[in-house]
Amino acid sequence: MTSSTSRSTQFIPGFDAMCFVGDYPSRGAKRFPMRPAIVADGGALTYAELEAASERFAAYLIAQGFAPGTRIAYLGKNSELMFPVLFGCIRAGCVLVPINWRYALPEVAYVVADAEAALLIYGPEVAVIAQEAGAQAGPVVRLMPTIEGAGALRDVLMTGPAARPARSAQPDDCALQLYTSGTTGKPKGVMLSHRAISIARWVEMDAPDWADWTDADIVLSAMPNFHAGGLSWMLIGLLRALTCILTADPTPANLLALSRKFNTTRTFMVPSIIRMVLDAVEASGEPPPPIKTIYYGAAPMDVALIERCMKVFGECGLGQFYGMTEAAGSVTFLAPREHDVTQPERLRSVGRALPGYEIQVRDADGRRLAAGEHGELWVRSPTVMQGYWKLPQATADALIDGWYRTGDGAYIDGDGYVFMTDRIRDMIITGGENVYPIEVEQVLRLHSAVQDVVAVGVPDDKWGEAICAVIEWRPGKTATLEELRDFARAHIAAYKLPRLLKSTTLLPRTATGKLQRAEVRKQSRGP
Repeated sequence: MTSSTSRSTQFIPGFDAMCFVGDYPSRGAKRFPMRPAIVADGGALTYAELEAASERFAAYLIAQGFAPGTRIAYLGKNSELMFPVLFGCIRAGCVLVPINWRYALPEVAYVVADAEAALLIYGPEVAVIAQEAGAQAGPVVRLMPTIEGAGALRDVLMTGPAARPARSAQPDDCALQLYTSGTTGKPKGVMLSHRAISIARWVEMDAPDWADWTDADIVLSAMPNFHAGGLSWMLIGLLRALTCILTADPTPANLLALSRKFNTTRTFMVPSIIRMVLDAVEASGEPPPPIKTIYYGAAPMDVALIERCMKVFGECGLGQFYGMTEAAGSVTFLAPREHDVTQPERLRSVGRALPGYEIQVRDADGRRLAAGEHGELWVRSPTVMQGYWKLPQATADALIDGWYRTGDGAYIDGDGYVFMTDRIRDMIITGGENVYPIEVEQVLRLHSAVQDVVAVGVPDDKWGEAICAVIEWRPGKTATLEELRDFARAHIAAYKLPRLLKSTTLLPRTATGKLQRAEVRKQSRGP
């Protein structure tokens, strides 16, 4: 048995038009108009204010002549201002393109150009890069600062006309275009429909493992909103009309301070951050904040870390997600009740399929494998992407007869639990960020001392994995790790820079000259 199949989302009770993502602010405003919807580092919005600001931004887009399907790019750290942009884009039929604010200028410029963005909204912390990227794009893209300057986003959201726009998006229209790291070295734009995002969030609302959530819960989010995970976590809270505490500062000291100040009850972190938060609590000698559940993803937590978390936070539960941008977020879930330290083997899994998702493990020829057999994980769900923007071949390779090929190696046991074995496409996950080796390698090969290079992930107690560059030098040349990092910093985001450097006289290759990445990884990780 290789499939874990739940009921179709067509039959999920309560799923109707009012649950579509564009209606979250209006649903919240009807229930709790004066309740804070988002409390961020730089400001806050009640549900009534979020609804009005979303209407104003939709009206602005229509008044500016942006046609349905127009891409609207947003570059900036976590802010309450991005959410009226999201909901306003949906209501005007436009597509929001959140951009990783940690990208270097070439990466930002590529996304803006590739998405054919007509408007680039940017925060003050990335103003220089945004303006340079806009200049490279030329007059085809307009620039809009979020806070200061002529025509700033905040002014539009607070003082513009608030009439409900005459047009509205259809469920199967594209709502979001999220860029993921690319196997070819360039990010790919994942197109997600309104229906896909809405079903993904409603499935979590409907699942029995979430039945203990109440209207009084307060959500804390420090995950970046340009990620499917971070954005999904905020939408989980907004769908339930909860107060969402949003920060751009993921340091343990700030997370603990916010948790205590607002009495947050639910939060999402990656294991590396959880470990640092535990260190901070233990070092402070203060009691932990009253968090009911810590949700996590990007990697399983080892038993020792789970036991430590339970010891420090007491009755706090743990819930693990596994998912991907191409499926609008989560695919499997390991519920708090399943975090049983007496069953350490099960804790190595990423849980079972959520309601409405089908999962199978298949071999290289696409044949379905039996329970316990290792292969590639395939996913089928109404939440799966429409495809990759302007990449028909990549879309055809990834989507086959309604199934999405994840590229992740896995097996499924007889009870439906999924165990990851390897990342078939060699992706490195460092501090919760996805990095494809080719992104790092292409830049390092530009250095005058580098003949060739392979980037691999090696285990790291703090980050989960650290990027290790294994380099074959040009004759008579070499460079230090810091020199390589300084060189690469102008081309790629800081989290993609190697943290370790290993030198070799000759990288392992096949008889045809192809680099043997698996062998390099094996040698780098040691016995």
